[in-house]
Amino acid sequence: MSSDDEQGFGDLFASAEETVPVYPIEELHVDRMQLQCEGSTNPGFTTHLEAFDHPTPQDRTDLPLTPLKVYFRNKRHSLWGHRLWNAAKYMVKRMDTQMIDVRGKTVLELGAGLGVPSLAAFRNGARCVVVTDYPDEDLLEILEMNVKANCTPDLLDNDASSFLLKEAERRKAMWSTVNDKNKDDNNNTKESLLDEVERQRATQTHCVVEPLLWGKEEHIRKVLSYTGGAGFDIVILSDILFNHFCNDDLADTLARVLQRSRNSAAYCVFSHHRAHKQVEDLQFFDKCVARGLRYEQLDEESYPMMFPDDRGPEEIRQPVRVYKIIHYFDAAGAAFPPGEDIFDVVLHGTGVVESMLSAALARCGVRVLHCDGQEDYGGVFKTLNIKQMREYLAVRGVEEEEEEKEEKRDIHIMVDRMDEIESRIRGKYLLDLLPTHYLSNGETVQQLIKSDMARHLEFCCVSGFTFLMPLSSKPDNDNNGFGLQSIPLTRSQVFVDDRMSLIQKRRLMKFVKDVEATLAEQTHARTAETGDDPYSQAAVEHARAVVEAAVARFAEEAMKHPEETLSMMLERKYGIAEAAADIVTLMQQLDITPPDVVRSVSLVRHVLTSCGAFGGETPFLQAMYGAAEIPQNMCRIAAVWNAVFVLRRGLHRVVPSGYKQHNNNNNNNNNNNNNNNNNNNKSDMIEQVNYPCVELSNLQRIKTKVVVLPQIIANRFTSLSSDTMNNKDKNINNGVCFSRVIMIARKPLVTWAELRASGCIKTTTTTENDNSEDINEKSPPIVFALCRAKPGAVVHVQQLSAASEQAPNDNTSVIIHFTVNEEEMTAVELREFVKQRFVKQHAESSTVKPHSSGVGIDESDVIFFASFVLREREEAERSRVAANNNNNNNNNNNNNNNNNNANVSETCRAHPYAVEEYRKRQEQHQREQEHLLEEDKEKDGSSKDNINNDNKDNEDEEDEDSCVVVPVPTLFQNLIDDGAYVEAARKAFYTIMSKLQKPQEEGKSYEFLERLPPVNAENA
Repeated sequence: MSSDDEQGFGDLFASAEETVPVYPIEELHVDRMQLQCEGSTNPGFTTHLEAFDHPTPQDRTDLPLTPLKVYFRNKRHSLWGHRLWNAAKYMVKRMDTQMIDVRGKTVLELGAGLGVPSLAAFRNGARCVVVTDYPDEDLLEILEMNVKANCTPDLLDNDASSFLLKEAERRKAMWSTVNDKNKDDNNNTKESLLDEVERQRATQTHCVVEPLLWGKEEHIRKVLSYTGGAGFDIVILSDILFNHFCNDDLADTLARVLQRSRNSAAYCVFSHHRAHKQVEDLQFFDKCVARGLRYEQLDEESYPMMFPDDRGPEEIRQPVRVYKIIHYFDAAGAAFPPGEDIFDVVLHGTGVVESMLSAALARCGVRVLHCDGQEDYGGVFKTLNIKQMREYLAVRGVEEEEEEKEEKRDIHIMVDRMDEIESRIRGKYLLDLLPTHYLSNGETVQQLIKSDMARHLEFCCVSGFTFLMPLSSKPDNDNNGFGLQSIPLTRSQVFVDDRMSLIQKRRLMKFVKDVEATLAEQTHARTAETGDDPYSQAAVEHARAVVEAAVARFAEEAMKHPEETLSMMLERKYGIAEAAADIVTLMQQLDITPPDVVRSVSLVRHVLTSCGAFGGETPFLQAMYGAAEIPQNMCRIAAVWNAVFVLRRGLHRVVPSGYKQHNNNNNNNNNNNNNNNNNNNKSDMIEQVNYPCVELSNLQRIKTKVVVLPQIIANRFTSLSSDTMNNKDKNINNGVCFSRVIMIARKPLVTWAELRASGCIKTTTTTENDNSEDINEKSPPIVFALCRAKPGAVVHVQQLSAASEQAPNDNTSVIIHFTVNEEEMTAVELREFVKQRFVKQHAESSTVKPHSSGVGIDESDVIFFASFVLREREEAERSRVAANNNNNNNNNNNNNNNNNNANVSETCRAHPYAVEEYRKRQEQHQREQEHLLEEDKEKDGSSKDNINNDNKDNEDEEDEDSCVVVPVPTLFQNLIDDGAYVEAARKAFYTIMSKLQKPQEEGKSYEFLERLPPVNAENA
């Protein structure tokens, strides 16, 4: 192949004035028996026999293998379709020995040239053979002649005909057995015999010629029509990699036409005819991996060189290399087909923020791909059954240091008697990794109502909101029990409370007035004047105005005292003492960290205005079915608006744009015997990316403009060496961390009677005709409590039951969650605290003195008790899936020549000569581009200043070739501020829309979580 015609397309652009010579058609006889003797395994290479259909050649010497009659024009064609290539000879040899078994299969050849492998496939009994090449009249004419001369029923090999007949008999016998199981074996045998028509149909095969321009949709659809759109069992690529600028289209076409089956395969056989272009040849396999395919080198044989006078080392040009290419199937299935791998935005992780963002983007018509390496939605908010929770804790337990004693481990299951429960009942327990609740008038609920997305969700009111206070005045007493204490959240409750002095009550109400929680005063104060309807449009507008004024006042305070928390401001500005401050700040749980007084005051306002909403007595709502219900609902809405979801497949990395050459430390392919490789160059990975894209865990590349990543690990996706980072680094930032204890009990921790006795809920009297209380109190109450375990450590206690569909409806069973910031209390400390203060142990079975009277559960009623630490980074890492590095599903550990690491570019195996030549070309190309750019600037008469400005513009254009990374937080430290997740999703939404620059419809602006259309016309 002459180097003067680099791409082999020289005569496609001949002058119109030139006289086109006429070349006679000549005939060539291909002796198939002789081809079996040609070629020998290259020294130093071990053939991967197990990857062939049959590991040993079938002896067919006793069969007459009819030679192939091949026509050709003896002229140099631009696509080199006039030559019988060594690759074609190899393919014929392997098919004739049935190491590549085509019998009864569908076969497609791309860039067929003379079509010799296709002709051999037909002779060997392929059911359907489609021969394709560039839509050129000369090429297709020769192919038609060769098919007509070699592909007739009488030319089928004898053993191929026998195989097809036996297959037809086997299928008929199988159907006969299925259709009539009562027939005896003799009758079945007779029915399995084929009549004459069936015999003719069984051996009816066909071979057709079709034009196929790689990447052209019309041609691809026509070719696929021969298989009903299913794709081909075998695809042949015989020496067609030399036209490098077509190889992207070739890889796209291959991914489309190869059947998406674990049994289908493509065979790419070629030689590096241009040694200096070896890198470009090998880049084709990287393109295949980027489309969800896998490859492995099966064989390497030496044949006489077809272009012996060309430049470059013979050890590069002489061997015929054989690669097998297959579809890769991970836990999520096959990759996206070409054409369906383009998205506006790719989101990684299915937590609350990511799921809300997904729904908001999809609702605005943005094409979204949402992926997560885990098999459940929710991220840190996922809801698990008991089996999944055990598995989760087991995996986490293995990750802990083995030298730690069991009782010192954060992850520890102290009690597990769940197997005592009937499996049907056991499956009704739904355990949240991180339990949540929502302020009834908070930002999340307001946004769900405004967008009408709440219609797909179910909530229930939290029955009781309370403090758990120590019963003894000695806080250091380890056996001190805890009792319920009501929290006054309305004006009337504040003034009847006997725990505060009158002056403290007045100061507290002064603060409430400054907060402008007017709805709370008007609606919930029992002695307040009725006045105007607080929900009227005028009242709402007035309330909004005064709230904005209040925000401005507290913003001014925050500017004067930037390091001040809400609790500190209450003491300085209002003189509110500790007890009253605990009520306002809910034991400092409304203190936002880092200090943000404006946000904290807003949270206080939401708490006060949430009281009584939706008929509840507390400010909180509980999502039915668990914490994962919100993210799952958002994902369902996104899917309705055409977002694409993939679980068990995560993001692997963000691919940098442009020409990249870097050291790849993951390459372990060291083969000293292979003369075609050099260890000094195997670590040089060469890749060139000209479009913004990301790489999924199956190594498929997805074209996208924006990628949304968990903020805590965003750098892991943008670093090329991300897989080599040490996750166990003690200095690594774990983000937000919570110590957790989950307890399942047969009896509730807090009962309805205890809530009434403590004044946490109203004491009502029922009439004979009113049994609503009995209905509402059939299940144990849903309770949210705050408990100061020690100075600076406040534990959130949540009791859930059948009322939220998270426990069996047996009137007593509950799930109790204990959550605290890990910086305040470790999981070990929390576990011991819960055990000592809330589990009533029998004196005869424990050396620990029973705690004093208070809320608690008898240890015999505890059937599950486990502790662990929920770390933001670990859960974000869990959403990642390590990129599967196996190029094939059946690895051959004995073959050191195969590149079995799909995450390592095949260009790592390029010869040093080819690598150096590639570098020279890249440097020359860069110099030419810079020279042309300077010439253009000089022609335009640009000044030096203008040139500098243009350089900045060019830098912006280069940035457009890379994905825009938008990091989002996945977990916030404040467990009450549910609005933080909405705000984070909203901020990311407008950032993304500005990056996408999508044109807006006339008279319409993009809105975060745009309102859903009405269900039907009647409702509208």
